[in-house]
Amino acid sequence: MLFKPAGDGPFPAAVLSHTCGGIYWHLYNWAERLTKAGYVVLIVDHLGPRGRKFNCPPDNNVSVSEYAEDAFEALAFLRSQPYVDGKRIVHIGFSYGAMAGLRIASAGFARRYLKQEPGFAAVVAFYPWCNEQAGLLRQDHMFNFYDDINTPLLVLLGAQDNEARPRSCVAQARSNAERGEPVEWKLYENATHAFDNASVGGNPATFQRGPYVYRGDASVVDEAWQDMKTFLNKRLAAQ
Repeated sequence: MLFKPAGDGPFPAAVLSHTCGGIYWHLYNWAERLTKAGYVVLIVDHLGPRGRKFNCPPDNNVSVSEYAEDAFEALAFLRSQPYVDGKRIVHIGFSYGAMAGLRIASAGFARRYLKQEPGFAAVVAFYPWCNEQAGLLRQDHMFNFYDDINTPLLVLLGAQDNEARPRSCVAQARSNAERGEPVEWKLYENATHAFDNASVGGNPATFQRGPYVYRGDASVVDEAWQDMKTFLNKRLAAQ
């Protein structure tokens, strides 16, 4: 799904990658915010063309790298549009889609999949699973945040997230930043996983799936929007 501001552009653009649960209403809310701010927005359906509606572990047959490959295809498509500024295209991912975003921000991963073409101008990752944590069996989708980040990266996390716990994200982000890599992060103290998506009838709500707690929080969404805008304005101005 493509959303475009009025006018000829060229506009900055954003590729949105959904969670393991597929496309939900929160993506349209982010698309609306971004379009009003002057972005072309392309929401990628990573599952439908593969005949799937759901991709959450342990049934995640579509890999994180496949999500990233799709995002690169979306990048190439947007660059071919005359109303898009090809140097100012960003990736914004949510949960599983954010895990793909972490890989996209890696120099080695992007080189391998972009085949020498310039990559995204910036990446924003909402509540991703970053890296394997103690006591867990190592699997591919559990290691996403690499040591060679060269694309400006903002990681937005919930301190109360008990599904994709933020500890490894903060530790890795701090390590990358200390090496001079363009990595920033924000930890929202009262936010859970999917703080922009947990709802009943479109209204923020709290519910539980097994041991995992989700709490929609409009105030955190507004804060995250301001943090993302500040980050993108700064990074795109340098392009």
